[in-house]
Amino acid sequence: MRIHAIINGRAGSVLGLDHTALTGRLRAALGEAGNQVEIEIVDPVDLNAAIARAMKTDPDAIVVGGGDGTIRSAATLLKDSETALGILPLGTLNRLARDLNIPLDLEQAASALAHAEMRKIDMAELNGRPFTCNSLIGLPPIYSRQRQRQRGQPLIPRIRGYASVLRHIARSRRKLTIVVDDGIDRRKVRALSIAVSNNLYADAAGVMLKRPALDRGELGVFVSRHENGFGLAVAFLRAMLGRLRSDPNLEVSVAHKLEISTRKRALRVSSDGEVEIIETPLRYRSLPKSLKVLAPPLPQEPVA
Repeated sequence: MRIHAIINGRAGSVLGLDHTALTGRLRAALGEAGNQVEIEIVDPVDLNAAIARAMKTDPDAIVVGGGDGTIRSAATLLKDSETALGILPLGTLNRLARDLNIPLDLEQAASALAHAEMRKIDMAELNGRPFTCNSLIGLPPIYSRQRQRQRGQPLIPRIRGYASVLRHIARSRRKLTIVVDDGIDRRKVRALSIAVSNNLYADAAGVMLKRPALDRGELGVFVSRHENGFGLAVAFLRAMLGRLRSDPNLEVSVAHKLEISTRKRALRVSSDGEVEIIETPLRYRSLPKSLKVLAPPLPQEPVA
């Protein structure tokens, strides 16, 4: 397999590391199984151009190291191509890497990708903007925006910033009046937040929500009717305990496409952790099996 690896040199897990030594370790791990490997470490502003250049050499896979925003950018460029995306998880949450069961340790992830299989998974789209994991409206983008502002800050100011925004969110009662139309049902709701996921999250215990399947061509729709941000925080705790759907103030549904309308001309939306101002209405749709990925083999189903 011919692999071209491109690493975000400003990712938190890379900062301070010797790039020559890092390149050598990654080359050895990705080169297992006889793979041919090229590696670049680039600044974030040069990442898309580096991926475009790499695609012209027609590799079997482009392995990208970075956080969720970096992976979203790479997936957008590789969408509908025959080049597979491999992920070296260098961010804070690493949502897609977790769902693909890629190890979070850098060298273990590289070794796993060296022996990985290729398969096609879904992406989703909001007003023409693809994303891989989820899109959040309401209170969550406030936290995502703070995370963006805190990147690169020293630890203590970063902790203070997070604590301040969490206090604000917990007290917030600001709701959106929206109309949700999934093509079957059209309803008006007052919501504290709305999450649209690329395939449905499992109702299973864990520190982070996980999607058991990434290729069902579905959108998960989660509408929070909680009275305040504290209630929403309790809902997250329920989810971590595997009781996501037991919350009476959380509506959960499945759709293939979705339109969210409001009187506001635009809404702040966090897609895969990146905050954007998007004009309304918000139109979501699933993009079935539009992304080829490298991932460890799926567990075999037991034979009856």
